[in-house]
Amino acid sequence: MKKITIVGGGNAGCFTALYCGWYGRESEYEVELIYDPEIPPESVGQATVVELPGLLWSATGFNWYNNKIDATFKSGILYEDWGKKNSKVFHPFPADRMAMHFSPEKLHKSILSSGHFKVKESNVLDPDKIDSDYIFDCRGKPDTFDDYDELINPTNACILGKPNWDTTKDSWSRHIATPDGWAFVIPSESGTVGYCYNTTITKPDSAKRNFLNIMDVDIGKNITYTNYIAKNPIVDDRIFLNGNRLFFLEPMESTATQAYIEVTRAIFEYLLPGRLNSDDVVTDINRYIIQLQNFILWHYQFGSKYNTLFWRHAKTLRFEDDKFNQYLSHVKKYDNDFTLPQSYGGSTKDELYGQWPAYSFKTWYEGMTAKLNI
Repeated sequence: MKKITIVGGGNAGCFTALYCGWYGRESEYEVELIYDPEIPPESVGQATVVELPGLLWSATGFNWYNNKIDATFKSGILYEDWGKKNSKVFHPFPADRMAMHFSPEKLHKSILSSGHFKVKESNVLDPDKIDSDYIFDCRGKPDTFDDYDELINPTNACILGKPNWDTTKDSWSRHIATPDGWAFVIPSESGTVGYCYNTTITKPDSAKRNFLNIMDVDIGKNITYTNYIAKNPIVDDRIFLNGNRLFFLEPMESTATQAYIEVTRAIFEYLLPGRLNSDDVVTDINRYIIQLQNFILWHYQFGSKYNTLFWRHAKTLRFEDDKFNQYLSHVKKYDNDFTLPQSYGGSTKDELYGQWPAYSFKTWYEGMTAKLNI
């Protein structure tokens, strides 16, 4: 019996352990998760796309009636004041699917008690010393960025807040363009809002004032961040980076939670069974994360209703990607050719671009270039 150890009890660690434990329940692998209970889960509300609720349904028995984790529906993302054509653009999920907003603390407890993997409590400082065949290092943000490359993004800070209204009346996330960047509203039971901006363009005090002018919130902490990706996602063919140990990108489009699943799948289903070698898996992981970066950058390139320094800067951040151009050309040429694969609501004849099928390209392109009847 071979052993897989996941280090870290945050979102990435819990999702990685649940994926390996559930899909590997009849395999040769024993799965364990080691985490430090003194490190609290992220207090900020989180969101997913459509795959994770299905995994929770299968592996933990989650359903929307017996909803012990207090998740809320997420039917898509509403963009407000982006671009120049429409005040609102809705990026939906297929009508037969539902994503979720969730409180990390309750979701983590549910996953840790699922029984699909062993759980140990310990503060691991050096995963290389763990007696295990394979290790997923999900310990969060690295101490230094010497072994990381910077991802391109116009934001590097976020002010968190507590909304003074009931956010759960909406069944979608909200992404609201602001003079300094954009704000998110996550309609979870914990109620989370945030204001993403760039500290080299806007001082924190100015961003706070703008945040309060736009929303009725109680201001919380200010977080600065670097958008980054590891140069070496796999160490000695034994240690696999995931979560914030692997990369970080601003929270638009809920890319993080799905990326944790995609990275785990690439390693657990393709590298470990020998379907791909480590170089090919690293190439796939890097390509996926760069595609996340590019799709997010594309959102900024149409600007917003604000003609400010931030938005003028954001519109200059360009990228070159033939696969992206192929998808965009496809949606410009075909109005109704969105039937492959049917299970996800449409794509081109090739794979998804990051986590997005062709209809996601179509939704944003039309919302930015044509007047919609909303």
